[in-house]
Amino acid sequence: MKINLTRQALGMFAAVMIAAPSAALGADAPLKGMITSHDGNTIVVKGAAGETPVVITDTTKIRGTTGALGVRGEDHPPTDLIRGLAVEVTTVSNGSEVTATAVTFKNSDLKTAQQIAAGLSDTEKRVSENSDRIDNVGLLVAAGRTKVFFPVGSAALSAESKQNLDDIATQAKAIKGAYRLAVVGRADPSGNAAANEKLSAQRALAVRQYLIRSAGISPENFIPATALGSAPVAQDPDPPANAAEGRRVTVTIGVSKSARASK
Repeated sequence: MKINLTRQALGMFAAVMIAAPSAALGADAPLKGMITSHDGNTIVVKGAAGETPVVITDTTKIRGTTGALGVRGEDHPPTDLIRGLAVEVTTVSNGSEVTATAVTFKNSDLKTAQQIAAGLSDTEKRVSENSDRIDNVGLLVAAGRTKVFFPVGSAALSAESKQNLDDIATQAKAIKGAYRLAVVGRADPSGNAAANEKLSAQRALAVRQYLIRSAGISPENFIPATALGSAPVAQDPDPPANAAEGRRVTVTIGVSKSARASK
């Protein structure tokens, strides 16, 4: 009887250890944020506490979910952990190293991040093939600017915003010689930093797509879009005066200093 009890106790102990391996390794609170880089087997996740390097291993479970409840899901390869993707990471710490046991994200967020990445890649490719390109962004000066504003939590363009974008496109296409458009997205301070950065990226993408698809701007005329979220900018030339001004995308026409000086 005593032997049976001992075996039963050992069995219960083993079951507990199998059910909670992360507790033995020092499980951390879930890390929520946006991937800012993926280099080799390490991703950097920007969350409320700043940027955290996280190691991805062969055993890391990477899963994309679908639906409001996130019940339906599918496995993804590590290559889908791209910059701009909002994720929730289950981690364990081993000294100074943080390792991911699981990474989850919404498939819709992955699609948005892929669209942004594809847009940047397409722009860079076309710029490199354009013999009349401007290689040094630092040699650009502003030749025109417009701002479009958004409702809370939205990346949808209003009729007024579309008109403003049509006007800046007309002004840009009238320039003789090379020009570039700089698209900078922002968000107001409400919500967490990762969500604001994602929203500002969606707004910048909406503006860029409208300028290409509806206003006739060729993709090679863009420099990579910037998503600032609600973060303050050092030496900001145009800081938002209030929350409404923070919900915006700024489009600036850039021309070379030499071309500007020759006029």
